[in-house]
Amino acid sequence: MQAVILAGGLSRRLGGVPKAGLLVGGETLLSRTVRAAKSAMDTEGGAGARGRVSIVGPVDGVAGWLGIRPRSAQVLLVQEEPPFSGPASGIAAGLAALEGTEGCVLVLACDMPQAGQIAALLVVALAECAEGEGVMAVDGGRRQPLAAIYPLGPLRDAVEAARAAHRLDNASVFSLVASVNTKECAVPAGLASDIDTWDDARLHGIAAPL
Repeated sequence: MQAVILAGGLSRRLGGVPKAGLLVGGETLLSRTVRAAKSAMDTEGGAGARGRVSIVGPVDGVAGWLGIRPRSAQVLLVQEEPPFSGPASGIAAGLAALEGTEGCVLVLACDMPQAGQIAALLVVALAECAEGEGVMAVDGGRRQPLAAIYPLGPLRDAVEAARAAHRLDNASVFSLVASVNTKECAVPAGLASDIDTWDDARLHGIAAPL
């Protein structure tokens, strides 16, 4: 398993404050999401079999929120082109930094405080899938394409088809993954809630900066 984490939004409803850098329990949302991805990869493939994690967003900001150098052997920092052109474009940029066409890729948005629990449930559900199938979290009947594990090869094919049709920039993620065979994975209601507004943030104990 490899992973793509999306951290490149403009956070307009947070007044431009980057979601990835918000603190929950003294840890940034991005750091929590990376930790969730690493744990999921260890569970799925066994400790030591961990693949790459590609983080998509403003590279300098991402490095600061994680406290790492811009590039390392396992954690890769990239930005979609053009910058801030949406999650479908972000997935494409993240995949380009990963290796191979076999196996699967965990895709997570960085603004879900319960990403660790979601990723663990997705890994369990993946074990029941046939080869070439993935799983997508469903919270209260709402499908969450940015909380999913996709088969890597078919997702690459979907990205290339969208690129050829000029349908990546600001495109719907649902349209991008429509051709990828994905089963639903029901999660407890509210588990996949994300942080879009300061009201959402306060529910998770996150205060607006002074």
